[in-house]
Amino acid sequence: MLERLAALLKASAIALLSGGEGGEIGTFWGPGERSTELQRIIERYGKRGGEGDGSPAIEEDGSWTLLPLSGRGFLAVRLEPKGVVPPAVQSAALAVAEAALRLTRRSLPRVADRRSRLLEAELLAAGLFQASLFPRTAPALPGFRVAAVHLSAGELSGDFCDLLPITPHACGILVGDVAGKGIAAALVGGMCRVAVRSQVAASLSPSEVLCRVNRLLHGDLVERSLVAMLYAVIDTETREIRLARAGQEQPLLRQASGVVELDAPGFCLGIDSGESFDAALADVSLVLEPGDLLLFYTDGMTDAVAPCGAMFDKGRLTATLGRTGTLGAQASLEVLCQELASFRSPGGLADDVTLVALERVRS
Repeated sequence: MLERLAALLKASAIALLSGGEGGEIGTFWGPGERSTELQRIIERYGKRGGEGDGSPAIEEDGSWTLLPLSGRGFLAVRLEPKGVVPPAVQSAALAVAEAALRLTRRSLPRVADRRSRLLEAELLAAGLFQASLFPRTAPALPGFRVAAVHLSAGELSGDFCDLLPITPHACGILVGDVAGKGIAAALVGGMCRVAVRSQVAASLSPSEVLCRVNRLLHGDLVERSLVAMLYAVIDTETREIRLARAGQEQPLLRQASGVVELDAPGFCLGIDSGESFDAALADVSLVLEPGDLLLFYTDGMTDAVAPCGAMFDKGRLTATLGRTGTLGAQASLEVLCQELASFRSPGGLADDVTLVALERVRS
């Protein structure tokens, strides 16, 4: 977990420092050989009590950058010369560190079965990461309304989404799906979300952001899993929406005349490191009319299976979205979820489902 974070931050070393009950600071995880500089930091902050307040403010100590945790302790990162931790990444990096610290401190029940111990660890880690993969609040979008819902197929989810304020008049929407199951998928999803956050300020072109993210993460993804993403940027002044699709499901647009599928080219991250991925991706631009609704969704929706063995499929999704008429974003998602619940087999979903609806509000 922390090794992936170090790679994302381009850090030569990373350490998780946490205080004990007596105020001392110790290393829960760090470089194999503790440097003199890191040892000095541990001793110095141990005397201070190692109080972190969880704020985004950071400190520098020699070649180390220290991000305070919500309790006693720090995430210590040794960056390359002149390296910095971007503000967009700080909160996500701290979330990863907090989760790793809680996982380290949690003592698992002693069981003889190694498989049971591994499962317990995975379920614990999943609970820590699940909340961080989805936004807690939606930013204000003048002229638009957004709603999202996530239905997990189990304790471990590979889906993720985000709502990203970029400028006073631009906001990004990210929907993603990591191939595979288990804690590995959840961790990759979290790191992908951090990677996108680190790049959104660099360009208002969704395809350019996804190309940057693919180049950033390709080395980690190629041997582990593929990631599908769709990223859109909403301009609240011009009402223009630009989106790019990297292997994610084609979005559906509900208009007064019916529901149509938007054709956006692109394939998953992790397949190609550069030229082919960049050439396949392209921005798609559209302007929603009042009452129009744009639906982003992961393939768990159309992969849901009925007791008879039939799949929910895209045709049923399109028809159900059409029946929402002029309902708003939240009400439309409720209709889709009700239809899915009445259709699918009892006992759970075949795959995680994430739905995000963007509605153009009537004046």
